[in-house]
Amino acid sequence: MEKRILKSKKMSESIKRAAEETARLVLEGKIRNKAELWGAKVRASERHGIAGVVRNSAVLEWIPEKRRTENVVELLRIRPMRTVSGVNVIAVMTKGECPGKCIYCPRGENAPKSYTGREPAAMRAIQNDYDPFRQVSSRVRQLEEIGHRVSKCELIIMGGTFNSMPRKYQKQFVKRCFDAMNGFVSKNLEDAQLANERAERRVVGLTIETRPDWAGEREVDELLRFGTTRIELGVQTLDDRIYKKVKRGHGVREVVRATQVCKDSLLKVLYHMMPGLFAGKEEDIESFRKLFEDENFRPDMLKIYPCLVMEGTKLYDLWKKGEFKPYSTEEAADVIADAMRFVPRYVRVMRVQRDIPSYLIADGVKKSNLRQIVDHKLSEQGRSCQCIRCREVGYRISKDGVKPDMGSVKLNRLDYDASGGREIFLSFDEMKHDALIGFLRLRIPSEKAHRKELEGAGGIRELHVYGKMLPVGEKRIREFQHMNFGRKLLEEAERIAEGEFDCRKLAVISGVGAREYYFGLGYKRDGPYVSKELQ
Repeated sequence: MEKRILKSKKMSESIKRAAEETARLVLEGKIRNKAELWGAKVRASERHGIAGVVRNSAVLEWIPEKRRTENVVELLRIRPMRTVSGVNVIAVMTKGECPGKCIYCPRGENAPKSYTGREPAAMRAIQNDYDPFRQVSSRVRQLEEIGHRVSKCELIIMGGTFNSMPRKYQKQFVKRCFDAMNGFVSKNLEDAQLANERAERRVVGLTIETRPDWAGEREVDELLRFGTTRIELGVQTLDDRIYKKVKRGHGVREVVRATQVCKDSLLKVLYHMMPGLFAGKEEDIESFRKLFEDENFRPDMLKIYPCLVMEGTKLYDLWKKGEFKPYSTEEAADVIADAMRFVPRYVRVMRVQRDIPSYLIADGVKKSNLRQIVDHKLSEQGRSCQCIRCREVGYRISKDGVKPDMGSVKLNRLDYDASGGREIFLSFDEMKHDALIGFLRLRIPSEKAHRKELEGAGGIRELHVYGKMLPVGEKRIREFQHMNFGRKLLEEAERIAEGEFDCRKLAVISGVGAREYYFGLGYKRDGPYVSKELQ
């Protein structure tokens, strides 16, 4: 019978002895892989009278810091996939409200609207009384306990509609997040951000969730002051009829405007889409086609959340009356697999399906592996997802076992119009296995751009080099970060901006913790951006 993994926070003497014994075997080189590690832990646990099996994090505590080599940490790391994209993700949740009255949104006990309180981030928030400092600190501690070196982090602020909350609350919430990353309390947000530029744990990206009708120029300007680099817009559909039916409170016009303002402010734009929301298969597939063929939309990233029926919502009442029926798992997978043919190579599909326990879902997709089901359907059709996530090199190495051929690496370019501006997607691709090593999003803003810093400028909305996360400034063999791919992409963007579009400067929306990298390349502070004169 499979043994239960121990999850007690307090380590008993028996557990300590079992962990120390296992750690000694690791350091002596007598444990070479995870199978041998599991066997050693089982034997040590039995010898010391432990009912379960000692955790990897307990073993890691007995490994001296100076002896935590790459191989040792890799052996004891519980979830190695977490850092293959180059950063650790830390999600925190506010306890704020949302001005929307959408009929499909759940509301769990002691949880913000649209959350059940049973999602991992929500449970962590509840345990820490929604205190941002405690949420961040506990998540960092948790990641380090399972073997992750938390050096570069993307901070995601979830819950309600963040920028509809009182400004004082917003500013204090963000400041406390930075304080937690820095390990000490600063006088104000500006000081906390300045300290994070050189901190051991840096915020290289800050994401805010909001609604399209709360992403105008004034709201976006405030988010930029917080250090925001990405905005997640709850779009759900591109049909005004459906917006009205679900009492969304805005229409497609607000989606178009928000997308333009955000992109022209150099923010990365992610859409939440909800197939099955009073739409059939053909309508949903047409919506995905429009999403990428119409230049008014064309988001950089997607989260696809099929509509779910949750008890306590007005949609639940309609379902009980037989007036609404969501997609089954099979139906949702068919629609998403078909829609994937429209997803361009410049888009990253972040998630497929919300992280909600099945017992809370009255009807809809209840299986937790929807993305795997979609991938299987694509494979049966001789196709594969071409999004960034599925091509990034760390993912291909870990999932598909590919061995990159550095001789086949090529710089590629994809141009497209979006929201009145011009987008240039530059990427380094390993052509033999179609593995994405790094990419850059260069934008020539539209005539509607409102930021004075961007007058006559080109703007970099994202620069990302993939591979397992390396601590800032550290370089290792076989890793792709810090191997000058980023610098080469930046140099090409500078050449294009000046030579093809006559830009006098190039601005970058940099995460607070990534600014030092750009300072070293001649960029200077320029409002919420860093920029460099080209002419």
